[in-house]
Amino acid sequence: MDNAELLENVNLCYLTLLKLQEWLKKNSLLNKDFVKIKSQWNQELENNSSSFFIDAELLISKQDIVLLQVEDKSVAEYLAKTYQIKEQQICQKLFGENKHFILLTRKQWELLNSEQNNEEKDLENCIVLFKDEETIKNKLTKWLKNLLQANKQLQNKPTV
Repeated sequence: MDNAELLENVNLCYLTLLKLQEWLKKNSLLNKDFVKIKSQWNQELENNSSSFFIDAELLISKQDIVLLQVEDKSVAEYLAKTYQIKEQQICQKLFGENKHFILLTRKQWELLNSEQNNEEKDLENCIVLFKDEETIKNKLTKWLKNLLQANKQLQNKPTV
């Protein structure tokens, strides 16, 4: 599963841990060493005191996707609510391009790395912050179309 396939599994801005785990395993990312890029990430955060991602730890980076770990769901939700495309400045400095951010809580990261059943991982969602307005609009449009289709199907169901 490449990055584009992973992003196809995002519903609005949510991705199941199961799909993320499949992508990580297929790309052999759980055993890969990201020390150098983590160090650069931390240094960039230190240099930018007003950094949006000050409470996020870089876990993994692959092509246009960066996994970030935050303490808990309240931090992830805060970042999701306040995220703006301009927050991509750190990615521009480090990578020379914008990146999609996947926010995982500490518990989600532990669950992802555990051998617990996949049912729980399929029910647990992490948050995706997209790198550009076009992707955001496309995901919102796709979500709205699916919602309208579901509503039409409910309206067309015969009542007993």
